[in-house]
Amino acid sequence: MENINKYQKIGDNLRKIREIKGIKQEAVAKQLGITTNGYGKIERGESAINIDRLEQIATILGITAMDIMQFDESIIFNINTMTNSAPNGIVNNYSITTEERDLLLAQIKSLNEVVERQNKLIDLLMKKAK
Repeated sequence: MENINKYQKIGDNLRKIREIKGIKQEAVAKQLGITTNGYGKIERGESAINIDRLEQIATILGITAMDIMQFDESIIFNINTMTNSAPNGIVNNYSITTEERDLLLAQIKSLNEVVERQNKLIDLLMKKAK
């Protein structure tokens, strides 16, 4: 049971990092020489993953295997409560690492692409409705 949870956690981290970087499952699978379905099983934790495969995926994603294992989305999405707020509403600024900055920029880019696709879909639906 512990291994299943470990593989699910690694898979979840892989999926989140891949999505943040705006990389499709198909692209990762192709570079690994496996099917998209096979790669999907890795992300869902349905397939065991060894360190060699993890390092291959990390290379494709432009990070290290350790980055995948230690990934924490709260760094990106700031899930932690802001306990450093002053009574006047000013929040202390903390510097972020280059890696954190790059992840944030990749997430912003990915979200902008989603918004653009949604806007195109809305335009298309509006034209069909006329």
